[in-house]
Amino acid sequence: MSKFNSSVLLVSAFLYSIFISFNKIEILYFFPIIFVAFCEYKIILEVLKKLLFLNLFILMIFVVLLIQSSLEEALNIYIRTNMIILFNLFLFSHSSGYDIVRALNELRFPKKFVSSVYFTLKMIQTLTDELKKIRQTLQARGFKSSTSLFTYETYGNLFGHIFVKSIKKANAMQDSFALRGFHGRIYLINNSKLSLYDLTLIFLVCMLFVKKAVV
Repeated sequence: MSKFNSSVLLVSAFLYSIFISFNKIEILYFFPIIFVAFCEYKIILEVLKKLLFLNLFILMIFVVLLIQSSLEEALNIYIRTNMIILFNLFLFSHSSGYDIVRALNELRFPKKFVSSVYFTLKMIQTLTDELKKIRQTLQARGFKSSTSLFTYETYGNLFGHIFVKSIKKANAMQDSFALRGFHGRIYLINNSKLSLYDLTLIFLVCMLFVKKAVV
């Protein structure tokens, strides 16, 4: 379970990502990352593994920038990208996605927007579960991925099945909510209490903007 309020998570992630995206790296910018890493020290290895996997894609961006620009520019963007991803991985390591919906609701986003995000997450979860079931079925039947025509046909049938399933599921969900008298608003339990962790995180992130404005 996360130590932070869901609204603080979302606001901190947004502010920090925006700030790092448009500023060159300084030691001070690592303080929020160090703090969230300290708070989530039990999952540091798990987070670093995810970051290492994502670096397979970030390295491609680094190579492209290195060819088109300079080493300094490519290195700067590479580090900034890693900082943003690492910070967000720590923040949302315990999130199931619905924390974001709750945060949007607490931050007074439009009701229809909150509902749309909720239904999107619901559909992603449903289709992910369906994909896992199909993969388990294929493995039980001894299916092995290769470059053969049979493999391509199998994947084609798989994506076709998921596409049809998603349409049926969306229609069923629409009918279900229409029968319940749904008027475009999802009711959620708000938790507006702030802990010492929340206040410290907000302070560290806001400190970056203050320092930039003063210097």
